[in-house]
Parts: sequence; C-alpha cells; structure tokens
Amino acid sequence: MKKFKLITATFMVLIVGFLVMQCQHDDGEEIPVVGPDPIEHGDEIIPCTGCNTVPGGGGIWYHDKSHSNVMWETQYKEFGSLLTGRFDFFVVDALNFDEGVPTNISFEGHVRLNSVNTSEPGRDDGCLLTTFGTDLDNTDEPANLATLKSIAGSGRYSTSDAGFLVDANFTLLGITKEVTVKMYFAPKSDIGTAFMAGLNSEFDINKADFLPNDTNIGNVIRIKINTLMRIKK
Repeated sequence: MKKFKLITATFMVLIVGFLVMQCQHDDGEEIPVVGPDPIEHGDEIIPCTGCNTVPGGGGIWYHDKSHSNVMWETQYKEFGSLLTGRFDFFVVDALNFDEGVPTNISFEGHVRLNSVNTSEPGRDDGCLLTTFGTDLDNTDEPANLATLKSIAGSGRYSTSDAGFLVDANFTLLGITKEVTVKMYFAPKSDIGTAFMAGLNSEFDINKADFLPNDTNIGNVIRIKINTLMRIKK
C-alpha cells in the first residue's frame, strides 16, 4: 500500500511539474500583434487656375461642376433634427492638390449666399436670405459671398486616417475666421475620353462667430465640399 501511495505521489508531482513548465512556456511566447495596414500616399498632382472654365483641348485639369456640390448641415434650434441645404452657385477659383507633398496644397473658392437651396421655398426665399443679409438680385457683391482660401504651407497628412488637413480662412458676412479643412482624395481614374479625380472636404464653423443672434440653428454648422476634377486626354 505504501509503495502504491509513493508511486501515485511521484506521478502527481510529474504531472504538476509538466503543467507548470507548459504554462511558463506559453507565457513566454511572443504573440504577434496585427495592426492596420500602413497608410500609403501617391504622388498625384492636380493643378488648375480658372478651374471652372472647360478647356477646348486635353491636358488641363478643370472643375466638373455638374458632378460637384457644396452642402451644409446644422441642427434646428440646437436640439432638433438636422437642417440641410446646398448652394447652387459655387466656384473653384484655384486649386493645387499635391498628394505627395501636402504643404503644397492650396485652394480658393466661393459661393453666392443667395443661391442657398434647401428645397423649401419658405426658407430659401425668406428667412435664410434675411439671415444672410442679401437678396435674390445680388451676384458677386462682397456681402453676397462666402469665401474659403487656404493658408500657404499649412497642408499636412492626417495622423488618424488617409486624409489631409489644411488650415484656411473662411469669410462670411464680412467676418473672417481660421478653420481646418479635412480632405479625402479619390484617386485618378480612367473614364475613357478623360481622367477624373475627387476631393471630398469638410469643416465646421461656430454660429457664435458669424451669426451670434440667430436662434434658429445649432451652435455648429458643418460645411461639406465635394469636388470632382477632370482632365481630357
């Protein structure tokens, strides 16, 4: 009986020792960490001046306005559902997008405030025009324009995703404030007779900076600019 107990005890010691060694071995193994794929940027350059003029020949980038838009959104009275709209008249005055050297990115553009379109005539022809201090007869008068112009050398890669960040001056109702524009690049693609590429951008402005007395909209207004560029072969 004593011999049986001794054999059993020895067997248990061996089992426990094996398990301890196995656990130590497992704890010592390096577990590979799989992270996101590194962000890679190309070297595409898209330059244009007088971007809204469609060139007669090929080799010149221009703004494809019919496939672009400028939109905005904000909450109604801070707590309500989103109010959304767009501007029917918008212009890309100049653009230089440099995928490989973001400090070279520059842009300038404007909208006519009285071209605001929310698909609700009661707002578009009424309270919004009053809010903007304009009327339907205005065109390029300074009071009827909102402009966005990049600050030279401020472009940089985003540290959180594949986007780009560019600081810019935004002017509305005679007031200019600095904003940071987030840009995403839709790479150049072949569509047969031409190439196209896209830039989808957005930035926020504060109501307190431009419309401090307005009680109909939320504190933050988000502006979204979707720009399609095209170059004929």
